[in-house]
Parts: sequence; C-alpha cells; structure tokens
Amino acid sequence: MINRLSTLISDQFVKHNIIPKDAKDVYTYGVEITISSIIGFLITLAIGLLFDSLINAMIFYVIFISLRSMTGGYHAKTYLKCNFIFTTIALFVIVFSKAAYEIQTSFALLTFLFLPAETIIIWLAPVDNINKPIEEKKRVYWKITAVITSILLYVLSILLYINQHTIEATIIVITVFAVSVLCMIQTK
Repeated sequence: MINRLSTLISDQFVKHNIIPKDAKDVYTYGVEITISSIIGFLITLAIGLLFDSLINAMIFYVIFISLRSMTGGYHAKTYLKCNFIFTTIALFVIVFSKAAYEIQTSFALLTFLFLPAETIIIWLAPVDNINKPIEEKKRVYWKITAVITSILLYVLSILLYINQHTIEATIIVITVFAVSVLCMIQTK
C-alpha cells in the first residue's frame, strides 16, 4: 500500500515536471520512507493519547528513532510488519513504564535492564542492513556514537529517577533495551 501510494506520488512529480523521469525510483523510495515515518509518528501519537501519556510517548519516539538510526538491527520485509513491530514495542514501553511507576520500580531493576542492553550495543552495534551495508570507517563512528548516546541516556535516566520522574527514567531504559533486542535479531 505504501509502495503504491509512493509510486503514485512520484508519477505525479514526473508528470508535473517536478522531478526527472530517471530519478523516479529514488523519489519513490524517499516518499516511502517519509510516509512510513509519518505512520510511525502517528502510531506513537495515538498510543500516547490512548494511554494519557503523550509526552512519554514522544520521549519514546525520539529516543527510539535516534538510537535505532545509530545501532541498526532488525528490519522487517514489509511496512505492515515494520509498523506492527513498532506498535508492539511502543505499547510495551508505555504500558511497562506506567506499570513500573505503579509498583514503584527500584532503580536496581532499571540498571539490571540497562547493563545487558549496553553490552549488546557495545558488542553488536551497528548492525548492517542487507540493503545498506556500513562502510568500515562509518562502522567505528556509529559504534562510538551509539555507545556514548546510550550511556548518556542512562545518566539522564538516573537524573530523572533521582528527581522523581520514574516513568520517564523507565521509558529511557526500556527503549534502550528494546533497541538492543532489535540488534540481536538478524534479518535474513
């Protein structure tokens, strides 16, 4: 569906001389990515509204998208499957963080989740995408960036937890954990 819509939009760009015909495939892919990103944002927005956690959902979204772009990891073969997996992760993070707040999760539990996640990021990130392998020079850059970013996120979660923002601290740690899990799942 997203591919068909993207193709229709690119066809209109060509028809109205906005882009050259030989660039249509590149623009189609760009439109696909844009539509998919908008869908992901709208899914996050809907979950945030549904669970009365809009700001927390946006925290999840920004951290997930940012860290995921550094670490790579599992990529679904279809946009439908991608959006389903993303929705499942977003729901899990929001619901788990609210539940953790209700049961007054200790920071030890968050650390227990963060440490294996950080180990996985150090060990595996960045993970190649079959369609877009990472050059060796960029691999070192993305590994360092991902490791530093995830450590800074952990420090931020500590500060939030100390300042009684348990839900936000939990969202950060669980999001880093989810991204690390996606690093372990290899796309075939």
